[in-house]
Amino acid sequence: MVNKKTMALMALALIMLSGCSRGFRASEVKDDDLVEVSYEAVDQLLLDLREPLPRGSLVVINSLVNVGELEQTLAFGRIVSDQISSAFHRSGYRVMGMELPTEIFAKNEAGILQLPDKTKEALNNVGAKAVVVGSFAPGYNNVYVSLRVVDIASQNVISSTDYSVSMGPDAKVLVKKPPVPAPAKP
Repeated sequence: MVNKKTMALMALALIMLSGCSRGFRASEVKDDDLVEVSYEAVDQLLLDLREPLPRGSLVVINSLVNVGELEQTLAFGRIVSDQISSAFHRSGYRVMGMELPTEIFAKNEAGILQLPDKTKEALNNVGAKAVVVGSFAPGYNNVYVSLRVVDIASQNVISSTDYSVSMGPDAKVLVKKPPVPAPAKP
């Protein structure tokens, strides 16, 4: 027969053990406010401009691409580029979104990266002063983003910023690859 003292010790041990298990559960990563983070990134880009970019200038915003698959832009890259467009617009710039080639820069004969003539011509035809390009890389707990503002005339990077976004439930959905559609039945 088990005495009261033994029962009390067993109950206390059970309570203590069950309390410990809660302390070791992994907490879920919470999402950052993606709009706020995107607007702060544009503020940083504008603060760090190395060459003038007068208000009212046309800035072309390209969709951010996945660094793992440069030909691919996911929902994350499209929504962040839309938010960047909004932030530039609110800062007094004219904005235009263009689906430029994912490999927007090509090496010339000297090995220097430059805008291909066709891309530069398209940008000049719309009167663009600068183009914003960027990429993102999904990690385990964060999505890492890199943005560049490129002056079209000189083809120099005139501002850049890098930041990360917490990989919460919303970010996970946005960086997820869409399912490949099944082939149509004949």
